[in-house]
Amino acid sequence: MSVSIALVAVAVVALGSAPPAAAAPGGRVQLQQPIRMVDTRSGAAPSRVTSYPLGSGLLHVWFTDPAAAGSATLHRCNQPPGAVPLVVFEASETVYAKVIADNSCLTMSTPTHVVVDAIGSIEAVPTGTRLQYVPLNMPSKVFDGMLPSPSGASVSSTPIDVGPVPSVARAAVVLIEASDPVMAGFLRIQPCQVPSLFVDVAWSNDRAVGVAYVDLTTGPICASHRGEAGVRLTVLGHLSVDGPDPMRLPPTLTAPAVPTRLPGLRAVTPVRLVDTRDGTGVAAAGKLGATQTLELTIAQAAASTTGVALNVTVTAPEAEGFVTVYPCDQQRPKVSNLNFVAGETVPNLVNVRLSVTRSVCIYAQRTTHLVVDLAGTFEAGGGAGVQPVAPVRLLDTRKPIGVPSIAPVPSGQVVTLQVAGVGGVPASGVSAVTMNVTVTEPERAGFVTVYPCDRQRPTASNLNHEAGQTVPNLVSVRVSAAGTVCLYAQQTTHLVADLAAWYSVDQDDGYRALPPERVLDTREALGVPGIAKVTAGGTVVLQVAGRVGVPVTGATAVTMNVTVTEAEGDGFVTVYPCDTPRPEASNLNHDVGETVPNLVTVRLAANGTVCLYAQRTVHLLADVAGYFTETTEIRNMARLS
Repeated sequence: MSVSIALVAVAVVALGSAPPAAAAPGGRVQLQQPIRMVDTRSGAAPSRVTSYPLGSGLLHVWFTDPAAAGSATLHRCNQPPGAVPLVVFEASETVYAKVIADNSCLTMSTPTHVVVDAIGSIEAVPTGTRLQYVPLNMPSKVFDGMLPSPSGASVSSTPIDVGPVPSVARAAVVLIEASDPVMAGFLRIQPCQVPSLFVDVAWSNDRAVGVAYVDLTTGPICASHRGEAGVRLTVLGHLSVDGPDPMRLPPTLTAPAVPTRLPGLRAVTPVRLVDTRDGTGVAAAGKLGATQTLELTIAQAAASTTGVALNVTVTAPEAEGFVTVYPCDQQRPKVSNLNFVAGETVPNLVNVRLSVTRSVCIYAQRTTHLVVDLAGTFEAGGGAGVQPVAPVRLLDTRKPIGVPSIAPVPSGQVVTLQVAGVGGVPASGVSAVTMNVTVTEPERAGFVTVYPCDRQRPTASNLNHEAGQTVPNLVSVRVSAAGTVCLYAQQTTHLVADLAAWYSVDQDDGYRALPPERVLDTREALGVPGIAKVTAGGTVVLQVAGRVGVPVTGATAVTMNVTVTEAEGDGFVTVYPCDTPRPEASNLNHDVGETVPNLVTVRLAANGTVCLYAQRTVHLLADVAGYFTETTEIRNMARLS
């Protein structure tokens, strides 16, 4: 869990908000080398405390080794604690905070050790020898990237250019955001030539945030750190001898509780990001080498974007293998998104969280061409909420369903499919749908593109196929103003589409991306009682809620990458909520002996299960990639004050 404050974004705009009740009303600052004032870990009778008087001044406070998860609140000693915590913490961890104290006390919700260092003094008179805070008109990001882990337990230093420094400035006020750490660690910012045991922020396995007051008078600045993490450093302003507000104090952080909606989907008209066949999105045309990784920066990602929906296609691989897509600031997981044999073309939709540098990594086990199309983004506090449904068939040109007559779609033609008002989708207010689209009985090798009918057909594909091949793929697509989506077939083929979910800004369900983790593997008795194939006509009841990061309650649906392998005949697999009848729909279609993956969005049954029906005897694998929930999370968000 988070070391300091669980945060989605730091509210830099809160600089003008009211200060905490215990803060000094104003004054000028004199920085100093840290002086240890208090350490409840030392002395004749060290003990954790639930309250402590701080007095006055500019302080650096540690909360370390708390007995349980809790919070600390700063308040005037003659007043009760307020509702807004200074920090929140987990059991046994260490949290750091800058404090502007004015006859202030700390009250903790659980016993913890407290360490207090005085780093400056404050006087309530505008003397010229002291410093005032002068904020920048626009905060300046001076570093944004991964800080690599040094070898062993050593501390590494990275030079930091803090940008233009006004002649009257003596110190910089820097916001530190650490996210997606690979290992526990810490960071401090100080002059490169000045040794210090001071720590500005620490992290374990989640995000952390802090503020540093950095002396600019003694040479270049360095970020000293231990433990690999993504770090963003933003200069908020300076402590200066002159400025417009002579009594303005520097900002500190608090951790108010904020109801937070999980990210919603913003479907887009597909955009091609990578095509290694013609050099799109890469330095030069050419296959990605075996065991190589392509780092793809998503230029379309906004500050609010937490993840992306990508249609990833492997084509012309030179040997049997797999592809894994993951955030670049995490270690590659031991799961796959696409499996293929030599010469095969395989597409799959991938929902993946963005790294701190707004990138995703694509690892290829074997030498292959890659094609990547952006299908949508997941937006924090925005986008459309999901309404998962039991699978419903919307289109089948073999029946006919969704079309006037039984016939394959001719080459170069488009099916206009009405989705709004059909299959349980509302007639209005729908922004996008997720469908499992299948091409079957194609006459030649080609592709299918799914897109909003009120937009031009993009240079992108959702499914690629060979002659006679049956290929499924999950598709998230924006709905046109008329409530339609269009399916273009390059070659003559039958098309099938099964609804999995629809999206609306009126829906509250947001998406929580998870590190991919396997929940089912019939080859290893994972998720099933023993090692054995699922027999023809058999169904696996898979418990998902309460496993691999999916909550026991509150999750309405999950996304899973489901793979069929070692199939003993041509057939299909259907994934559906166990509390509904098995629908006339399929999620994966396969030939004998084939390995086929496909992303599946499936509603959870009331008991947290999903069912996987196999028409033929096969092995099945499932990797959970995330879940949808209507629960609004209460998070302590870092806020500058």
